Amino acid sequence: MWLKVIRFLIDLYEYFLLILLVIISLSILMHNESPQIRVLQGEISDVFAFVHYPRIWINELSNLMDENQELKEENLRLGLLNAQLKESYLENQRLREMLNFADSSKLTIIPAEVVNQGTTPLFNSILINVGSEQGILPNMAVITNKGIVGKTVSVGRKNTTVQIFLDVNFRLGVKFQISREYGIMRWRPNGLAEVREIPKTAVIYPGEKVLTSGYSEIYPANIQVGEVVDVRQSANNLFQIATVRPSVNINSIEEVFVVLAEN
Repeated sequence: MWLKVIRFLIDLYEYFLLILLVIISLSILMHNESPQIRVLQGEISDVFAFVHYPRIWINELSNLMDENQELKEENLRLGLLNAQLKESYLENQRLREMLNFADSSKLTIIPAEVVNQGTTPLFNSILINVGSEQGILPNMAVITNKGIVGKTVSVGRKNTTVQIFLDVNFRLGVKFQISREYGIMRWRPNGLAEVREIPKTAVIYPGEKVLTSGYSEIYPANIQVGEVVDVRQSANNLFQIATVRPSVNINSIEEVFVVLAEN
């Protein structure tokens, strides 16, 4: 094996010698201070400058990748900040509306936040963050500035379960704002409500507002409930049935009021 290596070196010794001489020559040229050599050194540098281009390109590419990553992170931070600012703005708008409603209302009301939405085995419900410590009792009306939400059911010291109007067992005495007809409203699984057994002679208008009747110990009169979508005849043609769209979107409520009493 060693003989092969020695023979290989002997065969190529001229090339090794040439390389060594070139290195020595370049070293002498680079350390020579004469003007002519300086010019030659510059030309040699121009010739061999391409050797550095890949390294420069790699460094620039690496810097671009780092900068791109920083921009992505900054964009994410700005996106999160923008979402927080928008949420704060929307919350401010809701609270302003609720404050205006509280100031103008003749009801004694307590504000509360919705802390959970869900269903119990018995009824559709939400959980709010006020309870007996704030004077809350069962069977108190729960509303927003847009209308009826439901009534209190289970009251704890700090939290209360509210039966919402979407529950199939929920009933509400209502009146039609223009026609002045009265009836009992019940909700359907499609999210709409119906008022049945309206006299056939009554004139109910699509778009007409529906309010609480006031014939209840729980719900004060004239709180908005929804508006009429359509009116149709009952199966026996003796009565009319009005379909009503609720004014409150339960899925989007975050703040409510509990009605304690009328002033």
